[in-house]
Amino acid sequence: MGGRYYFDPSRVESLIEQQDQIAELAMSILTEFRDDVYETAGWVGTAAGTDEMSQKATERDRKETQTATETMTGFRDALSASTAAMKDQIHLVRTTRDANLEGIDKYNSRAETNGVFGDDAGGHGRR
Repeated sequence: MGGRYYFDPSRVESLIEQQDQIAELAMSILTEFRDDVYETAGWVGTAAGTDEMSQKATERDRKETQTATETMTGFRDALSASTAAMKDQIHLVRTTRDANLEGIDKYNSRAETNGVFGDDAGGHGRR
């Protein structure tokens, strides 16, 4: 493992906020789409129960509406899963960082008290 690893929780949180906004936008687009489709529901013909062409058009329209709805819902769900995973990563990174910083502070405190090598020399282990 050669390169360096860098993780900026603040930048990732900013990205998470953007993703949340995109997910909300996707759902508002879906809601608007459904509203518009509802308004045009009867446009395929009024004889949907008897006319073969109208029946086919009605079925095709229903399938297209369902496909569009599933696509937008799937997009929103995928984005939400990605956002949740990034939130988990931020928590993991911060927990690890805090534990390591606490360990370093404890080591430094012991080194100041007992010396770097634990020989009760204090400070830098010199006498």
